[in-house]
Amino acid sequence: MPGRTVDIVAAGPPPLDPYDAAASAWALAVALAARGDDVRVLHLAGSESDQVPVGVVDVPVEIPLRHPGAPVEPAEFAAVAGRRLRRPVDLVLRDPVGLGSLGSHRGRRGPLLGAFVRAVELRAFEGERQGLASTGFVGRLDTWRDRRAVRRLERVALDEADRLFFDAAEVATALSKEYGVSARKMVPLPPAVPSLPSFPTREASRHDLRIPPDVPVVVAPTAFADPEASGVDRALEAFRRVRPFFPGARLVLTGVPSASDPGAIAIPDRHAASLASALASADVALFARRVPGFDPGIVLAARAGLPSIVLPDARFPVDPAGGVRAAVSDDPGDLASLLAELLADPAMRREIGQAASRFSPAFLPERVAGALVEAVSPIAA
Repeated sequence: MPGRTVDIVAAGPPPLDPYDAAASAWALAVALAARGDDVRVLHLAGSESDQVPVGVVDVPVEIPLRHPGAPVEPAEFAAVAGRRLRRPVDLVLRDPVGLGSLGSHRGRRGPLLGAFVRAVELRAFEGERQGLASTGFVGRLDTWRDRRAVRRLERVALDEADRLFFDAAEVATALSKEYGVSARKMVPLPPAVPSLPSFPTREASRHDLRIPPDVPVVVAPTAFADPEASGVDRALEAFRRVRPFFPGARLVLTGVPSASDPGAIAIPDRHAASLASALASADVALFARRVPGFDPGIVLAARAGLPSIVLPDARFPVDPAGGVRAAVSDDPGDLASLLAELLADPAMRREIGQAASRFSPAFLPERVAGALVEAVSPIAA
């Protein structure tokens, strides 16, 4: 029933970057507010924020940094944010679930608490330290203590939630295996992917990017500020291999500072409007990130009607049903083969683009908000 009070604990302020970790939480906040809910978003203070969306209250949270940079620092934020929750409040959401307790025990009158598990923090901690050189007994002891603290605080956060929302089957499996989380507590739910500003026309975007109207264009959105993590080298190498067969072809890289390769264009900022322009100019989208996980850029490309080339480990919370083409490996040669095939076949591009536009609505914030409300309603009853 609309009209509930909702507090959302997010990773940051309203973002300019559609890839920002807080983007999904803010998109969901806007969608819940549109349903008639009274919504606040609590986040760590100190970051520059874009304009706060209409209908949502922005609540920056100041915290004392007792352990700056330590793995347990997110738990300190959770504790302070928990004290800023409204009393009473109907629904509390954490995105992502993070570490530590908000202290909002449900009881008879406590709020319902839903949390989004984007990854298992313990696994991420272990991955960051894998392959690091040994630092002696003291270093190993500190790592062991940090791991124990992360595991304890992640368990606290998971146990506190009434519902855990996940966007990948492997995340649910890891939660069950590592923490014994019951399947009844976990609910599959796609991330809310915010809409980009209105797409410019193909002609306007190509004019702004100084691209001729009659040449093939590939867009490669970067998921991270780090070019290596985003697989920029893979995208460039795949483009180098196909460009001799497509004279005048362009590769538009978004979110990278520069590109020196012939035909490559770099858009350095990570703003939604810039990504919308890049997508509008393109014929094919290429995603070659090294870090596994869900890539919202694929959904944004689908909304633009673009066929996407992805790696075999790309994560899809919803079956893309023919809306993407997956390479057989992460080798640039395999990416180049698919890229050449799509650039040479407009009919295939249209077919895949049409399929992409059919799976992308599942990520609309209003649909995700409706599914979330339905998932927590049985608890409220």
